Amino acid sequence: MTELLQTILLRVTLAGIASAVALRLVGNGALREIVKMAAGLLLMLALLQPLSGLHLLSWEGWGLSPPDVDAIGEQNVQTTMSTIAATIAQAVEQRAEQEGFDCSVSVTMANDADGVLQIDHVTVHYGGADAARLDELQTLLTEECGVPADRQELIAK
Repeated sequence: MTELLQTILLRVTLAGIASAVALRLVGNGALREIVKMAAGLLLMLALLQPLSGLHLLSWEGWGLSPPDVDAIGEQNVQTTMSTIAATIAQAVEQRAEQEGFDCSVSVTMANDADGVLQIDHVTVHYGGADAARLDELQTLLTEECGVPADRQELIAK
């Protein structure tokens, strides 16, 4: 642990010196901002790179089982799908409102055969006044989401 701290201190010190010299050489101007950003990245790298080899967390001896990586990955995929679906639904609702529709939209996502995330189904709950304009609403959904009519569901409120 002491060696790790010595390594971090040495690298951060050297990165700080190199950054200071580079900033001194650059002077003022637009290039100074780029050098400041590069210096910051260099300092972060000097600080974090030695930590990459650190293995403090060992599951053995703690009575804990390692996390289920597949379950965590699946949970991340589901979170991503629901976030994207909510964002798309909100954007479509705003676009439909611009066109004069009174509706609420829900979107479900799925992976296609190649594993690419895509819109699986769009459900629209439309107001009674919009019943005469359902073809326009379907066209809007097809153009905005790229979802064919067979994967759209239009329900009166």
